[in-house]
Amino acid sequence: MEQVSLSPRNSMNNLSHKLISIAAGEAHTLALSGDGSVYSWGRGPFGRLGTGSEQDQLFPVRVKFPSEDADNKINIVGVATGAYHSLALSDDGSIYGWGYNTCILDDLIIPISYILFSDS
Repeated sequence: MEQVSLSPRNSMNNLSHKLISIAAGEAHTLALSGDGSVYSWGRGPFGRLGTGSEQDQLFPVRVKFPSEDADNKINIVGVATGAYHSLALSDDGSIYGWGYNTCILDDLIIPISYILFSDS
């Protein structure tokens, strides 16, 4: 997992790493940077951090989305948290969710995309 320092001193000259949004859950936090990256830290149970494990993180760790690779970066424009889950909205309208979920039988420890509305 990539640990990133989000301190003002390290990002003062790099606008893309400045935080534009933050969301706090029961025991975890999400931060959204200007380049569309999501960082999480706090308590890890139920997969609410989206890191692929349930391990606690004391410092921000970048959330990697399943369909993301070197050539295809998901650009997140909004984040939200609940007590035990996290959500992210991408610029193409996709919604990603991870963490404790009573509607789907398993807890999700990595983000997955949901289709809420369809044109057909």
